[in-house]
Amino acid sequence: MQYSFDAYDKHGWLKPPVWLWFGWAILIRSVVVFVMAGASREQGSDLLALFYPSHAHLYTSLYLSLPIVFYMWLSSFKKPTHPFMLTIWKQGRWLTIVMVLMDLTMLIESVFVNRGEFQPGSAIIILLLSWFLIFLLRSKRVKICFSLT
Repeated sequence: MQYSFDAYDKHGWLKPPVWLWFGWAILIRSVVVFVMAGASREQGSDLLALFYPSHAHLYTSLYLSLPIVFYMWLSSFKKPTHPFMLTIWKQGRWLTIVMVLMDLTMLIESVFVNRGEFQPGSAIIILLLSWFLIFLLRSKRVKICFSLT
């Protein structure tokens, strides 16, 4: 046993690490903003315009967030009786890496569209996503978590 007993679920599989959950939360930030805009009825469109000036960027971000939301939901269904879900779960690490790369590409493209204008929010998200990408590529625990061995 490589990790403490708390790191395993009741079926004996390694739970997703906290940093994976944090990275997933960064990737679904468009869903969070969209829900917050829906909750604040009068200022909802202003809130969306603040974070996503382009509607196309918002819809693309929402579309790219759906697989991550699915994997967040799927993390509670890793049971021996669901072999199809286990097969989908095994692809989660690479799908998350692809989603991070796509999100980074969109953010860097928006920096180029704005002619390099510095925006602290975009810079912080680019930095956090870069660290998350390195974490996904280097972490043994993430590899073990998605391999289900």
